[in-house]
Amino acid sequence: MGIYGALSTAVTGMAAQSFALENISGNIANSQTTGYKRMETGFIDLIPDAAVGRQKPGAVLSYSRSTNDVRGDIITSSTGTHVALNGSGFFVVAEKTGTSDGNSVFGDASYYTRRGDFEMDREGFLRNGAGYYLKGVPIDTTTGNVAGSVPEMVQVSNGLIPAKATQRIVYEVNLPDTPAVGLAADFATTLSSAGDMDGTETLQGAAPGLGWAGGDQFTISVGGGAVETFVEGVDGTTVQDLIDWVNSSVPGATASLDSEGRLQMTAENTNHNIVIGGTGTIAGVASQPVPDAPETNSDFVGRSVEGGAITVYAPNGASVNVQMRWGKVSNEPDTWRLYYMSDGEPQTWSEVPDGEFTFEDGVLQTQGGASVSLTEPLRLNLPNLTINGTEVGDVEIDLGSGGLTQFDNANGRAAVSTLNQNGYPAGSFMSVAINDSGRVVATYSNGEQIEIFQLVTANFNAENQLKRLDGGIYSATAASGEAILSTDGGITGGALESSNTDISEEFTKLIVTQQAYSAGTRIVSTADEMLQEALNMIR
Repeated sequence: MGIYGALSTAVTGMAAQSFALENISGNIANSQTTGYKRMETGFIDLIPDAAVGRQKPGAVLSYSRSTNDVRGDIITSSTGTHVALNGSGFFVVAEKTGTSDGNSVFGDASYYTRRGDFEMDREGFLRNGAGYYLKGVPIDTTTGNVAGSVPEMVQVSNGLIPAKATQRIVYEVNLPDTPAVGLAADFATTLSSAGDMDGTETLQGAAPGLGWAGGDQFTISVGGGAVETFVEGVDGTTVQDLIDWVNSSVPGATASLDSEGRLQMTAENTNHNIVIGGTGTIAGVASQPVPDAPETNSDFVGRSVEGGAITVYAPNGASVNVQMRWGKVSNEPDTWRLYYMSDGEPQTWSEVPDGEFTFEDGVLQTQGGASVSLTEPLRLNLPNLTINGTEVGDVEIDLGSGGLTQFDNANGRAAVSTLNQNGYPAGSFMSVAINDSGRVVATYSNGEQIEIFQLVTANFNAENQLKRLDGGIYSATAASGEAILSTDGGITGGALESSNTDISEEFTKLIVTQQAYSAGTRIVSTADEMLQEALNMIR
């Protein structure tokens, strides 16, 4: 029976090599298929029970061995929705099963693939070249965090996104230790007369430049209160009497004579309106209020430093410009106030509530008179922010932790390191892409980029035991174990994974397979010749 055994073994060997040829053929044919995993051929020698030292004819069986754990090369792609995995794992996809009312319907089963050539279809779903649709978990567009854990179909809305009102301004800035404009002196309003005078002289005839005549009066009132009157020539009233009264009776105000002998009054307390008048011609001194916030004039701008500007948005998408300025009001201790422009014409500056800060050696100490922590975020509130009549709403200024400092710099200006906000106008859809974090990002005409989905990757305890399906798709089996989902897989956006087939290696295997098959045919030919000779002996 030796000849028949040899024939049987040779035939099974030829069948095994034919099977290997099938795998080699498939590998070569799919050498350019995105994400393709080549199939290797393994062989099993089947030997019947026999005594030691005696060979009995057996058989050769072949089987396919997956290479799902062997990665292909990563190549760049100009398509923003193309994506590759540079580590282990698979993309999670689903199969379209039909349509209902013109909308796609998908099966409940999840499949897995390394093929990442996804592109958006007319409904906004991301579909790869094999016809399978990408899954991910949605992102809360308010917080930017993943919302949920169960993958669902990735769908991008190609319509308008509504406007979003600005709710937060992130602002970090270093204020100069010595501002180029000098100390702001509490933004005092200074009122000066035009004439020369001597504080020891009486008002009558003491200052001809003031133009007072007999019986003329000098009046002053504070905060709408009683009017104080100084009459020329009465009881020998002098300029110094007026100065003393202002200094003792008007909170936050001082009166003095300047270096040229002119009467000067400075109002540093912005809680009062000081009104000056009289019956005579008081040249250069007019009825002038002192506002609660700095006046809208060049004097304020000249004694403050620019703090940056940013465009913010109202609920209806209207844009307004928020301009900020800083004024240093004290050197002992180093004290600054923050202001913003609330109106442009006439220019009006308003103090930010609780926006007074003190520093020591460049480090923030207090805010609004209260101590601050350098480890906790510092925030200011602008209730019902209104700019030029446009109501933005409540806005929070986030100064971060350690984001506000006072270290000296060469130019004496404020150095803004961070200034951004979270609002935007309405916008229409422009494009979609997948970034290296695995997030699906939609870009709109307003310049906003909204992260809408987070891709998940599936790993398996035995990924080579997955069941192979058409189109480079796999399904879980009992041998592979269930999918282990993760949102931190190694994802590369704008790239594709090529086939892991090595053409040169496959040609080498092809030559070896051909030689083995040819050798099998020689065995069959030899056995046939031996049988023919045996038959001829009988004849």
